[in-house]
Amino acid sequence: MAIKCTKQEGGKVVCTFSGLMDTTQCLEAEKEVMNASEGAEKIVFDLNGVQYIASSFLRLCGKASHKVNTGNFSIINATQAVKNVFTISGLVERLNLI
Repeated sequence: MAIKCTKQEGGKVVCTFSGLMDTTQCLEAEKEVMNASEGAEKIVFDLNGVQYIASSFLRLCGKASHKVNTGNFSIINATQAVKNVFTISGLVERLNLI
């Protein structure tokens, strides 16, 4: 698993994930995301390299979305399998899955 959070202009933070986002990886990622998103106005999770997400990743998404108001949080480049997890959880619309 790898995560890279990049601060961009306008208070935007893009966090790029790769690998399997299991519970252990999510705990490590949470620290990185929370530190990088301090003072952010918008957070984007890029899931281009993610094949699997655990329920702890859903929690991380919720936590990050609350940090910047739900409307300023989005998820991009998710595979269909990952999108299905968000759909089943009922979080697709709330978390702005693009």
